[in-house]
Amino acid sequence: MYDLEDERGVPISAGIPPLVMWAGIAGVILIFIIAGLVVGTSGANHVWPAEDTLNIKL
Repeated sequence: MYDLEDERGVPISAGIPPLVMWAGIAGVILIFIIAGLVVGTSGANHVWPAEDTLNIKL
């Protein structure tokens, strides 16, 4: 389909395809989920401050 008001015959945009839109939304949600998991598990198996690492029994 072409723009009737433009003499150059410029095609009318159909917009963003639904599959691309849903993939983008799912990607943004997945970024927040992964960030939440990283923040939630960041304290496990870490010793802080660094001086306390000398007291870990191996």
